[in-house]
Amino acid sequence: MLFKVDFITYKGTIKSFETDKINVPTSEGRRTILSNHMPIMMSLQMGVIETSKNGVSEHHVINSGILYFKDNYAKIVCNNILDVKDIDIDRALKAKETSKKLLEKMTNDIERSREQFKIKLHDNLINAYYKYNETR
Repeated sequence: MLFKVDFITYKGTIKSFETDKINVPTSEGRRTILSNHMPIMMSLQMGVIETSKNGVSEHHVINSGILYFKDNYAKIVCNNILDVKDIDIDRALKAKETSKKLLEKMTNDIERSREQFKIKLHDNLINAYYKYNETR
């Protein structure tokens, strides 16, 4: 049985579709929501959201977010979300190298933390691209 999903960012609803399964990254590991699941709200971690419809999977990268599910309607609210097919791998690899070089020169702890986070973001994109992108 299908249920509705909305991907929402500060720009509004980015994508609205139906799926029979959604698998999300949480602090306790990956969680799967199927139709008729009890109402639930959970925080999402950096990683990949997998959805499936009629045996065809789609993958989207997020930085973090919140999933709210009730009455066969899932809302995923996040800062950014990107279809794995849309990842510019060259750009992600270059950005990671730039961040690593900047990190080596930094002495301020706050700046170092920000740059380390950027490296994690780039790693998330790179790993998702190589694991899930079938068009490469």
